[in-house]
Amino acid sequence: MTGPRAPVPGARLGIDLAVRTLPTRAARDRYYAEFVAELYDLPPGAQLRHLAGLLSQAFALRAALGVSRPPIEEAAVAHHPSLRRRILCRGMRHHDWHLYSTEDGGRYLSCAVCHRDHNDRLGPGAHFGAFA
Repeated sequence: MTGPRAPVPGARLGIDLAVRTLPTRAARDRYYAEFVAELYDLPPGAQLRHLAGLLSQAFALRAALGVSRPPIEEAAVAHHPSLRRRILCRGMRHHDWHLYSTEDGGRYLSCAVCHRDHNDRLGPGAHFGAFA
């Protein structure tokens, strides 16, 4: 009786490539160990076919695990506008105005680049766009 057949050389590298696309370190560690365990006791040809299947489905696994998106506040902080947008905003006073709402239902305009609030009144007669 022979012992378990170890993965062929290079199989662990292939599995490392397959799990590298996963979103979190915990998911990468878990699936790496699981995929290596699946290779044991397979003949070398079946190991390579299994590895090719893992590599071809790596992005599908990433989508199935789902990448949690940061909350809106964190996304706004993490957003880094391009140098061109920052120069236009701060240097040339060409702001990128966006309409936002407060918790009580009020509306206000704020620049998406420098976060400066617009000073004009936003009431029932306020218009936005080319016909303002």
